Amino acid sequence: MGNRLRHLWLDNRKFFFAACLLFLGGALIGYFQAPLVEDMVDKMMGQLKEIAERIKDNGGGPLAVFWMIFSNNVFSALMMMALGILFAFFPIIGLLTNGVLLGFILFKYSAAGVSPWLIFSAGILPHGIFELPAILFAAGIGIRLGVLSLRSVGVLVQPHKLARLKNDWYDTLKQFPIAVLTVVVLLFVAAIVESTITPTIIKETVGPQLQQLNLLK
Repeated sequence: MGNRLRHLWLDNRKFFFAACLLFLGGALIGYFQAPLVEDMVDKMMGQLKEIAERIKDNGGGPLAVFWMIFSNNVFSALMMMALGILFAFFPIIGLLTNGVLLGFILFKYSAAGVSPWLIFSAGILPHGIFELPAILFAAGIGIRLGVLSLRSVGVLVQPHKLARLKNDWYDTLKQFPIAVLTVVVLLFVAAIVESTITPTIIKETVGPQLQQLNLLK
């Protein structure tokens, strides 16, 4: 199993790094161009509020929070992986929009007088250690599928590359189940941390500041 995970990483690391750059680019846009993306972020925040309402409807306990976070993240990650086959459009858009959302949120806290680094360390990093690599890796797999799709179109004018393309498709699809399992396990751990540990860390570190600014209820 360890050997398979090693090969999974080695074969997909360049796509993972590409996903990291796209996410970081989105975050920088969200932070430094906050007024330009505010309308888009408002729509995304509306979706997050709907999720919060569903959690309340299910009792609002840690188990309900865990399940809503876990199921939503798994769905998003698997969609980025699978729909990457459509020329990587969906994972690229997903990375940019989620990066913009993160950057915008950090900007808003910074504008309110709360250190964005403290918010990131307390409110994102505890579960983000597991969640961000999972999402970025899932998007990287989607980008890899998108690249293969583009190469499949290109082979129509370069048929001599068909044999190598077939091997690359075979290797990618062979790794897909273990890639899915890895992403799901990481998101499972992340959801446990986010639903139990992260709220406590936020309250103990920046809770008083957020309450003073009416940013924490």
